[in-house]
Amino acid sequence: MTPPLALAAVLSLLSTASPASPSARWGLHWNAPSECIQAAPLARAVEARLGRSVFGALPDVLIHGVLEPASPSGWSARLTLVDGRGTVLGSRDIDSSTPACADIERRLVLVLALMIDPEAARPREPAEVAPPSEEVPASPEEGEAPRPEVAEVGDAPIEQPRAAPWPGRSTVSVSALTTTGFSERLAWGVNLGWRGAGSVTWFVGLSVLPWTTSEFEDGRLGLAVVGPELGLCPLVTGDSGWDVAVCATAAFSVMLADSQGPSVNEAEVLMRGDVGPRVQLELRLGRATALHVGGGAAWGWLRPELPLPSAWEGRLGAPLRVFVELGLSFRGP
Repeated sequence: MTPPLALAAVLSLLSTASPASPSARWGLHWNAPSECIQAAPLARAVEARLGRSVFGALPDVLIHGVLEPASPSGWSARLTLVDGRGTVLGSRDIDSSTPACADIERRLVLVLALMIDPEAARPREPAEVAPPSEEVPASPEEGEAPRPEVAEVGDAPIEQPRAAPWPGRSTVSVSALTTTGFSERLAWGVNLGWRGAGSVTWFVGLSVLPWTTSEFEDGRLGLAVVGPELGLCPLVTGDSGWDVAVCATAAFSVMLADSQGPSVNEAEVLMRGDVGPRVQLELRLGRATALHVGGGAAWGWLRPELPLPSAWEGRLGAPLRVFVELGLSFRGP
């Protein structure tokens, strides 16, 4: 009898048509611990179930797969379908509570076959597996893992590039922030960032710096800063344990400036505009969490005048800001 979890995966995948034509060439980017099934044996087992060669170089459609230990025990796999333009078409999660890889490997073969051809759920005649002149290998007993050696991979080579990152997931980060450029000393605060995923990777952030001060010969300036930030991330790369995103962003900071001196004592709201690069590094800690390290620089193209004379010649803050972030990020489903 088909295990309940495998049956659920079959029924779910049968309701979705394959995104590629029957003649499409497929690629498998696979990352798994050494004690579990690797890319080439997994591809052979899938082709054995399909009864034909489907994997090859220069694929039209890619399947990104990651298999890793689950907490507190068992295994967890995520399969993501990506077309030739890099668009994420869908994904499937497969879980197993048993400590050995074999149980989830059987389900992986089934789900991968169904991703490529929904008709793979139907039983095939023995004649489709081997010519009549050859000995037909015995069918595996129900519940037994497919043997990679029962099927030969076609002439097209199987591409085995490095493991893919967590594709198709957005990232929310919460981090401590320190920055130069708003005052004569470091300003401290927090940053909330949201990096989307898909054919276009974007970034939305919000920085809050509760209070920072500058001391001048003829007075003192205190600032409280709230800075929304928007941008695009043209470069995102990594593997199953980390990724790096390089973004170009623009920020418009709303600042409450409290000026105190011999001739002035007032508070007013001012605006500063910055543009510049931002780099984010995510080091994976768990299935959906990562250590977030960020940093970058920003050029102040809009700097209002200060109420007090200063070393910045009457402009609010330095022309160039440099910032660093450290915190946690959380991946979406």
